[in-house]
Amino acid sequence: MIVRKLDEIIGTPRDVRAPNNNWVSRRLLLKNDQMGFSMHETIIYAGTQTHIWYTNHLEAVYCVEGSGEVQTLADKEVHKIEPGTLYALDRHDEHLLRAFEDMRLVCVFNPPLVGDEIHREDGSYALSEES
Repeated sequence: MIVRKLDEIIGTPRDVRAPNNNWVSRRLLLKNDQMGFSMHETIIYAGTQTHIWYTNHLEAVYCVEGSGEVQTLADKEVHKIEPGTLYALDRHDEHLLRAFEDMRLVCVFNPPLVGDEIHREDGSYALSEES
């Protein structure tokens, strides 16, 4: 059984911050945990916009706190994000994530992340060579 507490992750290599300070991702489960997915608590900071395009991963996101919106770039649709909202990027959707106030999100990735990923210039994460 794996048991982790958020306060044990903060300040460790599993506590990953965006170079532009738009977000921080606390990686609760990673590839080496061998669960078949990774799970993260991510804070998206108020007043930010992040371009994301997970070409190598599927992601599901559940909002626990805060508010914002996600806009898919292919069709320009905008969806309000608030506590209790889930969105799933089931088609590798290129999107913009905007936070109106700090948003606390629970994110699940398949395939799982290895832990140190940050968004590349195109908005994606690299695919682990071990996948």
